[in-house]
Amino acid sequence: MTLQRGSWKVRLVTLLAGGLLACGGDDICLQCPEGTPTPGSSGVIVNGTIVSSNPTTAPSSITAIVCVGLEQGQSVTDCPNSFYADVNTDGTFTRKNVKEGAETIFFWVDSDGNGMIDPDDLLAQLSDSEGDLDRVQNGQTVTLSDIRILFLQDTATATITIGLTPTPTPTAVTATPTPANT
Repeated sequence: MTLQRGSWKVRLVTLLAGGLLACGGDDICLQCPEGTPTPGSSGVIVNGTIVSSNPTTAPSSITAIVCVGLEQGQSVTDCPNSFYADVNTDGTFTRKNVKEGAETIFFWVDSDGNGMIDPDDLLAQLSDSEGDLDRVQNGQTVTLSDIRILFLQDTATATITIGLTPTPTPTAVTATPTPANT
């Protein structure tokens, strides 16, 4: 058997590269604006499905805003902790890594595209008469289903469900066999 110089270095680099390539997926997102860091969930996940809006608005032109810590009588522009989520063409949205606390949810259409909430923009606040969103905690998922937005009345309704966020199960990294030198 002959030992080649540097072969252990090649094997080490190959093993490290394989280990790094095996990492990833939905359970890893370092410094992602809408992701959760490893391991497991950090913060709150808010997702929803818009089924209608009046006036009729393309769902993809709507932005969901999760405001945490808004005091009674304050407007969305006063929100101390805002988390934005773009709505997909099918009306669905997800915002991960939201701060825990009392959540107030708004739906907004940036009419002039300037990225700022203006008086002429369409804006509606989700009605939460049961107080379901008053004490949302880290590790929970808020699901808003059957969202109906009435922009001209500045309000929206939805079925609100709050549950525990499932923790991703990590998968073991297995070593890739190194072919024997012949």
